[in-house]
Amino acid sequence: MKDGPLFFSIVIPAHNEERYIERTLESVMRLEYPREHFEVIVVENGSTDDTYTVAKRFERDNIRILTSDKGVSKAKNVGVDNASKESDWFIFLDADTILERAFLREFDAFLKKRPEHTVGTVSVSPLPDTHTARIWFAFYDIGHQLTKTAYSIKMVRRDLFPPIRFDEALVAGEDLHVIAQARHFGKFFFMRTKNVFTSTRRFEQLGWWYVFFTWTFVAALPEKWQRHFTYKVVR
Repeated sequence: MKDGPLFFSIVIPAHNEERYIERTLESVMRLEYPREHFEVIVVENGSTDDTYTVAKRFERDNIRILTSDKGVSKAKNVGVDNASKESDWFIFLDADTILERAFLREFDAFLKKRPEHTVGTVSVSPLPDTHTARIWFAFYDIGHQLTKTAYSIKMVRRDLFPPIRFDEALVAGEDLHVIAQARHFGKFFFMRTKNVFTSTRRFEQLGWWYVFFTWTFVAALPEKWQRHFTYKVVR
């Protein structure tokens, strides 16, 4: 096991996220973890709003703002390709997901006790924190743990890239594809935490049951059929 803190590469794909990216980047700037042991790579992809301009204000030694063609898989691959060679783990983070100050320290300690794990996710709390949202998110946490899937945040060990790669033909289910690949090399983990929060915007606008059934349906599809699936973007 590596001596000292692990190095984390936080990759954030961002498409038309001007309303959310600022808060997300403010949260990663407050992380209580050695700055020389983590980096943040925002990949703006095909936005028609001010996502790039807003994100660019946060650029500094360990935060980089890149661009790519539109597509979440393409953006994640650009982040992978531009990550530091010192990186031990990738953290793929949605642009509306918040990390509390202690998260990287907590995650570092968790991984050092579990060297056999190659991919996983964590429990996620809702923003805003309503009673209904807490019940649904607790339900989703159980589902992710049992089905070995993820929502809004997922982690993959750095040395699996390559041969692992996000399938750029997929506009949905790309995380399921990568998780399945990574599980060939080791175990899936689910870490319970109180340090990760994500927006409930998609659930509030589309409906909790609609999102549940839609993503359950997509997850059950063969990969070749997932390539033909598109989803409504919520901003």
